[in-house]
Amino acid sequence: MRTITTGDMMHVHGGFGAGVDYTVRLTVRLADPVDAQMLQDALAKTQHRYPYLNVRMKKGEGAFYYVDNPLPIVLLHGDDRVNLGTDAVNGHLWAISYMDDRLHLDCYHGITDGTGMYRVLATLLYYYCAARYGVTDPEGADLETDVIPAAETTDPQDLLPLLDPSAIPAAHFDPAFTLETDGGLTPSAPTIWDIEVPEDAFMRFTTENDSTPGTMVSLLMAHAIDSLYPNRTKEIISAYVINARPMLDAAKTYHNCLGMAIFDYSARIKGMPMQRQCTIYRGKTFVQSFDPVVKDTTIASASSIKAIAAAAHTVEEKKQVFGQMFNGGEGLISFLVSYTGKWKHQETGNYMREFWLHPPNTFSLMVELGAAGGKIFMSIQQRFREDTVREAFLRQLEAHDIPYRICHKAGSDIAHFVEASVTKE
Repeated sequence: MRTITTGDMMHVHGGFGAGVDYTVRLTVRLADPVDAQMLQDALAKTQHRYPYLNVRMKKGEGAFYYVDNPLPIVLLHGDDRVNLGTDAVNGHLWAISYMDDRLHLDCYHGITDGTGMYRVLATLLYYYCAARYGVTDPEGADLETDVIPAAETTDPQDLLPLLDPSAIPAAHFDPAFTLETDGGLTPSAPTIWDIEVPEDAFMRFTTENDSTPGTMVSLLMAHAIDSLYPNRTKEIISAYVINARPMLDAAKTYHNCLGMAIFDYSARIKGMPMQRQCTIYRGKTFVQSFDPVVKDTTIASASSIKAIAAAAHTVEEKKQVFGQMFNGGEGLISFLVSYTGKWKHQETGNYMREFWLHPPNTFSLMVELGAAGGKIFMSIQQRFREDTVREAFLRQLEAHDIPYRICHKAGSDIAHFVEASVTKE
């Protein structure tokens, strides 16, 4: 039996409490059609490397928890949405599928975050590309022969000092401009546009303006929304996901380890030149990702989570309270941007023609960024019907002479993972 750790507690119980499929799909389009046998062999080695991800979820009276699952990770043929936790995938919380030249990794976000998922994908692609293309340099990818250090399985938030929750000041956020309510857009099921941009053109533009890919996309999306709603009474406020591992001295942990930087696109910032706006956004990132700031924020958050989990004695109580926390950004965030970073493994990156990350449906508007093979990949997911915001974002790219290609338009294809799939004690 493995208990849910502090860093994962809100993700697991909150996701079920909010009633969302809290899963992610990573998709790679490779240079050639997938060789199924080579991929099966690579998957077996990858599963062996990550024993702590080979689990089945169970539901006890007081909490969800994991048990070891010795069954093989399933390799599926097709692009269809996967049902995690079911017999179709041997009860596992991740699966691999393929179709033609496309490879998908579907993973439950409650067990790990984007950084953890990238590691699994890096291992899988190394073993596959070694067999398919003769790649010899793992370039830091985890291998099945590794001795797994304790730091990899330890949740750093379990080890943080405990504060008295009554002494933690309540965070204050001003209401943000929201697209469905304030913007009058029509709520709908999530849809995604996958947009490819040449890395050299985009990075030249960001560098010239003292920016980074994540902060630049945050600013361009704020410009796009502002162009559609210039006379709003609320500010555009965005969230930018931060990997908190370096700040907590926990680079190897597989557990969810995230923070956020908040950007307000105020009238004062709007009136500044583009480069100055970028400098301010970048400065906001530095300030909010400063090691002591992130550590103090995480200590407070972890202390609250531990106190809530201890006070909520049943699963239903935990789902209710963490579900409210899970939806805490409603009305406070206009959109979210996440960038896990450039693909670090150059040899396997040479065979990646496309690389997409499709997120859970947890915010009204989200932009997920990836970079590999000399390209930037942007997946813009929204849960409203009109395409005006995405089109306005593309006009921002055009205005700054950044070429782009819309590769796909579709509904969300992330895996289903519902509470009904979880085995009760």
